[in-house]
Amino acid sequence: MKKSDILGYSAAILGGFSFGIIPVISGVLRNLDASSVEQSVLRLFFGAMIAFGIILFFLFRKKEEIRVCLSWKPQLSFILQGGILAIMIVLYLSSISLYTPAGEAAILIQIHPVFTLLLGWIFLKETITKSKLVSIALALSGIVVLTQPWQWSSFMSSVVGDSLAMFLGVLYAVYLLINRWASEHTKNASFLLLIAWVLLWAVIIGLPMLLLLSVFPLPTEIIGFSFTGILTPKILGYGFLLAFFGSLIPYSLIMIATRYIESSKASLLLLTEPIGAVALAAIILKETITIWYIVGGLAIIAAACITILTSIKESKINSVEELPNNSK
Repeated sequence: MKKSDILGYSAAILGGFSFGIIPVISGVLRNLDASSVEQSVLRLFFGAMIAFGIILFFLFRKKEEIRVCLSWKPQLSFILQGGILAIMIVLYLSSISLYTPAGEAAILIQIHPVFTLLLGWIFLKETITKSKLVSIALALSGIVVLTQPWQWSSFMSSVVGDSLAMFLGVLYAVYLLINRWASEHTKNASFLLLIAWVLLWAVIIGLPMLLLLSVFPLPTEIIGFSFTGILTPKILGYGFLLAFFGSLIPYSLIMIATRYIESSKASLLLLTEPIGAVALAAIILKETITIWYIVGGLAIIAAACITILTSIKESKINSVEELPNNSK
């Protein structure tokens, strides 16, 4: 297996784990009475501040990479990714704010590998293999075991929150595909600079979207907003963590992953997100880890192993087939 492939697989797995921090921190902010709009503003604002600092650094130190990003196709991909990211932020945080259980949201969001597989096959000509289908089935089964929906008395009771989580899964798939397409036009730029542009466009598109959202008669858990309410050290601190560990780190890792491996494979490996959520919930929220968590986590890890081992086998077959051509 090539070093670039190893980098892509590692980035996807770590990206999945890092995404697990989002529902945990969002749940903490919800318990501090921060609405979805307030959480979204904090995440977008701090994300933009981090992005602005990164762009300034490259502007003074690596201007040639800035020039690469300023051309039309890279900027188009940044605008699309930034817009989708802004929508995903609002949908995810709104789903949690509407008291959709974090585990339930995890199940509904993780439909993205199915859509990524189909859309990747249609638009990027990525192949649908038996190993991918088996991995998806195994991983989704692991998520169900991990989150134990049979113990929820209110499973699928929040129609709006559950619908938002499911739609988020579809957008997640679209985001991965755009990332894969954009990687062809941004090969000569740093991943930090790429995610900085995405975060900058996310706040440019996201803030007007949140302002428009506040016009509609929605629950206060979603549109409630107060500057004095969020300008507290604790809420600001968690808001920064949400932007740094919930936006900069995981989406940078996604960019690395989709540059080197198929979007469908990256989507499968990102299913490690619930494992990260469970681990962080145990550390931060002091939630207990049961045998179900262990069994479900092992199933998800097994799915990731199948994906990687199959890719190793495919790369060996391809290298053997190329030998006659290389000897001529």
